[in-house]
Amino acid sequence: MAESGALKCARYAFAPNLYHYCGPDTGGEFGEYVAAEMADGGLVEHLTKFETLFPYLQVIAQANGRVDPFDKQVVEAYWVGNRLLEQVDEKATFAALTTYQHLPQRLAKKELKWLMPKIDKQARLHHSFHVLNVFTRTGHRTIRHTVETMDECRISWGEILSSDVKAQNSKLKLKTQKLIYSGGKLKLVPGEKEVLVAQESLVKRLNPGDWVSVHWGIVCDKLSQPVVERLKFYTEYHLKLANETI
Repeated sequence: MAESGALKCARYAFAPNLYHYCGPDTGGEFGEYVAAEMADGGLVEHLTKFETLFPYLQVIAQANGRVDPFDKQVVEAYWVGNRLLEQVDEKATFAALTTYQHLPQRLAKKELKWLMPKIDKQARLHHSFHVLNVFTRTGHRTIRHTVETMDECRISWGEILSSDVKAQNSKLKLKTQKLIYSGGKLKLVPGEKEVLVAQESLVKRLNPGDWVSVHWGIVCDKLSQPVVERLKFYTEYHLKLANETI
């Protein structure tokens, strides 16, 4: 059975919710949905309570004539990137940051002065744009990002080098990249990292040589090479925008 857009979204939102960085406190129910690979109205209701995530999905969906913010392509656009992002014009992007995200009320004037001109520079409503360019975290903790938290919060990609496969909490060693600050700029440099696979069903589908996406140290999904390239493209593009105001 094909995975629903809501379940795909939950895979990506799982880690920050587990660590209580964003999203509703569901007493573990949100994670149970992900583990059981089950999507129903209850999961959708939980996802609508992610104050940063859900408004972006709404705007992407509206710009593309999609009724469902959890349409699978809409979800993919936000988390990893696809052509739907290119249909979100400057007016819709401005609305996403102001009317939907309420950033004028949440950010310092100096931060807004840095951020808003990036709309005219083709900033896209991709997760990497928010992580790398909105320097104040907008989840449960209204604090400044550090390089380390940006690196964990962005969706990274990596090739599996080896795995320690268990029924739960399997560990993978990835050939990936690390975000650093050097010479006054943010940069991605090659590296290796150990990550967790918290979902048993996902463990069974992964082998050395496969590519995966990672959020806060937990694997979200197995990726095809074209999807890896899209994720890399949008991440590097928004990294370039971020460096204009570092």
